[in-house]
This record gives sequence, structure tokens and C-alpha cells, in this order.
Amino acid sequence: MNSPQSLHEPHERFMRLAIRQAELARQLGDVPFGAVVVYEGQVIAAAHNSEHLETDITSHAETKAISAACHALGRRDLSGCTLYSSNEPCLMCATAAFYGCIPRIVYAVSRDDLPQFFRPRKIRIAELARDTSHPPQIIAGVCRAEAMALYAEMSSPFRVVPQYAPLS
Repeated sequence: MNSPQSLHEPHERFMRLAIRQAELARQLGDVPFGAVVVYEGQVIAAAHNSEHLETDITSHAETKAISAACHALGRRDLSGCTLYSSNEPCLMCATAAFYGCIPRIVYAVSRDDLPQFFRPRKIRIAELARDTSHPPQIIAGVCRAEAMALYAEMSSPFRVVPQYAPLS
């Protein structure tokens, strides 16, 4: 029987590339999220978060990498790909992966690992995945300690907080 560590070994090389993308985001002054998409053992897309830099809440590493992968392959069906993300994908990013029919999503840091930074959420990607017609395999915790180190110097949350009173 394989140990949890041995199950992660084939994914570590690609996860480290996602973590490098997250480090780039941090160096540029944004939230340290990174993602890569792999097809047939080759990286076809890599992206870092640029939500703050671009003032665009859709500029997450995963959505950018998924978009680049679609362009690289010339199709919307990413069924032969694996998405590697430095962090557990948010609902928007997870949904993009599901719509692209990505069969495997691998991430390092869970939302539960850094509750002081993430908006509380009851539904996790694994639960959301079970609600899709083609649920992907979810592998969590690959290179977790390396990804956690990206947050060592951060002290405040980076979530969007409404500035205006809600509409009634």
C-alpha cells in the first residue's frame, strides 16, 4: 500500500512550479497564489495571481492558467490535463476547472491551513467536485510546508470586504 507521501511524489515537481508562480505574485505585491496546467507530462500554462495588480477579481492564478491552457490546446475541453495550484481553489476557480473537464486538481495549502487570510466557507472543493457530472480527483497537501512559507511575513487578510451598505 502506498503511503500518503509516496502518492504526492509524482506531483511535487509540478507543484513546485506553481509555488514559484505564487512567489512571483508575492514579489510583485500581490497575493501569493500560483497555478500550472500540465498536459501529457508537459507544462502548457503557468500563471500567478494578479487580482490586486490588475484591479480585477477574476485574475486568479487558476483562471488565468486555465484560460492559457485552453488557448495552448485550441479547445475548451481540458480533459487530459491536471491543474496544480499552490492553494485550494476558490469557488470561481474550481468551477472553471470543472467546466473545463479537468480530471485532476492538486493543491498545496488548504483553506483551513490559513483561516486568518481566507473568507470562511463551509463548502470545500472536494464537496463541490462531487456535485459535478464529471467529478475530478482532488489531491491536497502536496508540498504544503513550502507553500505555507509564502505566508510567513503576511499579517492581514487579503479578501475583498464590501465598502458600501448592502442594497435593500
